[in-house]
Amino acid sequence: MKLTTPDVETILDGYRLGSDQGAISFCSITLIEGLDAHGTLRRILVDTGHTGRRPALDAALRQRGLTRDSIDIVVCTHAHWDHIENLDIFARAEVIMHPDERRYVRRPHRNDFACPDWMEAVLERYEDRIRVAGEGTRLLPGVEIVAAPGHTAGTIAVAAATSDGIAVIAGDSIQNATVARERRNALVFWNERIAAQTIGKLLAIGDIIYPGHDRPFRVHADGRTTYLHDFELTLTGVTAGQPGLELVDPPFQPVIMEGIGEQRLPG
Repeated sequence: MKLTTPDVETILDGYRLGSDQGAISFCSITLIEGLDAHGTLRRILVDTGHTGRRPALDAALRQRGLTRDSIDIVVCTHAHWDHIENLDIFARAEVIMHPDERRYVRRPHRNDFACPDWMEAVLERYEDRIRVAGEGTRLLPGVEIVAAPGHTAGTIAVAAATSDGIAVIAGDSIQNATVARERRNALVFWNERIAAQTIGKLLAIGDIIYPGHDRPFRVHADGRTTYLHDFELTLTGVTAGQPGLELVDPPFQPVIMEGIGEQRLPG
């Protein structure tokens, strides 16, 4: 069946999993398929995840009859390790990133644990494939970049006009449904006020939100959120009732990077 509007599909769900031993950091990986101006099918992958998810990502592509070389464009919503470490496997794809994000990676803040100094060495390898793009840049008919700063200096989202309404692939500008309801970003490395404004902006645009670390959901007029599909996750290496294992549902408490007031883009 020929596409008449862009199609958006989560190929790997994001999870808001944590532990007292560090972050697990499984981000959402989203596939957009659409026709370019010449009627040619093009595929966009929004975020790639970290290397711990590489086997799952390859498997998800195979299930759809795709390979790494099937991807034409990779959108980096932002330059955090858990969202971009698999850039290297998409060797023929153009890489889209906001210019402010590209600048920031060259000199990240000393307390920015999600964007360590070595991230610049990663991006330098793909410099010839990186295209910086800002608000309104059209990737395909009906698919464009939305500036979504605050979580980081140059976070971007993608808006796609699908048959089900406007889908916004938000990255960590909206990490999960709780962030959408609270209108506060869960983890801020750049500017908390701007991050909150971005949440409102994206919710006003989108009929469906594809968050950075959760399942896609709709936000209703009364503030409720409903997920598009059920939660699925298998944990291995532990068993229910194992001594020392504790499952905790912590209260929503945004984390603001220490020293955030010092944040500046390098000249």
